Amino acid sequence: MSVDHRARDRRTIRVGLALFLLTSVLYVATAGYHRVHIDVLSADVGAWRIAATGEPSIDGLDTSSINRTKVDLFSTVHDGRTVIARSPGVVAAGVPGYALRQWLTDAGPDAEDFTTVPPTVTAALLIALSVLLMWGALLQLTTRRNATAAALVLALATPVWSVAADGMWTHTLTVLGISGMAFGAARDRWLLVGLFGGIAVWGRPHTAMVAAAVALTCAWVQRRPGIAVRVVAVGAVLTFGASLWSYVLYGRWTPSGSYAPTPYLSRGSGSQYEFNQTVDGLLRNEAAMWFALDRGILAWTPVVVVLLPSLVRTWRTQPAWTRALLLAGIAYTLFQGAVAPFHGGDGIYGYRHGLEFLACATPALVVAATQAGSRTRAVFEVVVGVQLAAFALGGVLNRPTLTVGRQWDDNAFASALRDVPALWAWVTLCVGLVLLLSRMYLREADRVT
Repeated sequence: MSVDHRARDRRTIRVGLALFLLTSVLYVATAGYHRVHIDVLSADVGAWRIAATGEPSIDGLDTSSINRTKVDLFSTVHDGRTVIARSPGVVAAGVPGYALRQWLTDAGPDAEDFTTVPPTVTAALLIALSVLLMWGALLQLTTRRNATAAALVLALATPVWSVAADGMWTHTLTVLGISGMAFGAARDRWLLVGLFGGIAVWGRPHTAMVAAAVALTCAWVQRRPGIAVRVVAVGAVLTFGASLWSYVLYGRWTPSGSYAPTPYLSRGSGSQYEFNQTVDGLLRNEAAMWFALDRGILAWTPVVVVLLPSLVRTWRTQPAWTRALLLAGIAYTLFQGAVAPFHGGDGIYGYRHGLEFLACATPALVVAATQAGSRTRAVFEVVVGVQLAAFALGGVLNRPTLTVGRQWDDNAFASALRDVPALWAWVTLCVGLVLLLSRMYLREADRVT
C-alpha cells in the first residue's frame, strides 16, 4: 500500500470516528429520558426486570409509580406470570445497560430503583453506529465528502433523530440492521448481511424480506448462489434465537415475541386495526403511510420527491444491491401499511413506520443526488435545510407532537410555525447553514458527480 493510500485510510478512519462521536454525543444529550412513549417504556421495564431479578416477571411490581402515561404497560400472562409483551430485540437490547448499572450501583428491583437511562443511552449509541455503518456503505458509492454529507442528512434531518435515537424502539434495531446490511452488501461481505438481517428480525420480523431481497437479487445477478446461502444461514441462526426467546417468555415459537401473526391480518370491528377489514380502509392507510401530513414519509422527508427524477434516470446504472434494497423497502412499507395503523400512536414527532423505507432508500437516493443537475441540487439543499430545522426542533425538545385524529391534515412542525412565527428565523438559519456548508465543504466535483 502506497503512502498516499495509507494517508487516505487514516483520514477516512478519523472522519468515521468524528462522525460516530458527533452523533453519539448529540443523540445521548437529546434522547427522551422523561417523556417516554408507552411502547418504549414497556420494553425498558422488561429489560430492567430481567437484569434486576434474573427473570422477566413483573408480578408484584408497583407499576403506577413507573408508568405515568394514559396507557397500561404492554404485558401478557404466560405460565402464571405476567411479563412485558414486546418484540424480543427491544427488551434484549436494554438488558446489558441495566446489568451494567446493577453492577456499578447495586440498584434494587423495586419501582423506585427504575430508570429509563440505560436503554435510552443504548438506543442512542446504536443509532450512532447505524449512521456510521450507512456512511461506510456510501463510501463504496461516492466520494468521502459526499458520503459524510449524506450520512449527516440521514442522522440530523430525518426521524432517525427524533424517533429511532430517542429511545429503544423496534425501529432502533431495524435501522441498525438495514444499515448493517447495506454496509455488508456494499463490501461483498454477505455473512454481515445475514448477521444484520438477523438483528433487524429481532426488532421487526418482517424485515426478513429486506435481507432476502438483497441476498436473492445479488445471488441471481452475480450468478453466485453462495451469497444467498451465507445470508440465509447466518440470518436463520439469529431468527431461531428470537424464536427461542419468544418461547421462553411467551410459549410460542415465533420470532415476533408476544405478537401473534394472525391477529394483525384479521381484527374485529371496533379496534384501531379495523381499517384493514375493507378495501377503502386499507388503501387509505397505505396512502397515509406516504402522504399523511404528520406521518407521511413524503411529507416529512420531501427530499425523496426532489430526487425522484434523478433516481429514475440513474436506475439502470445503480448497483444491484442498492436497487434491491430500495424495492425491498417499498415492499416492506406496503406490508406494514396492511397490518398496522399508519400513525403508530401518539407522542411521535415525524414518522416511525417509514423509517425502514428511509434506511433502505438511502444508498440509491445518494447515488441519485450525486448525479443530479444544478437545479435539482439547489432545491435539494433548501429542502434539507427545512428538514434539519424541523428535526432539530423535534430531536432536541421531543415535541411538539399531534394527537391521533390530526395526523392526516396537519403537521406538528407546521403547527409550531403557526403558533411561534419566530421559528421562521430558525428555518432560515438552517437553510442558510446547509447552503453555506455545501459550498464550503463540497467541491463542485463532489456535488455533481
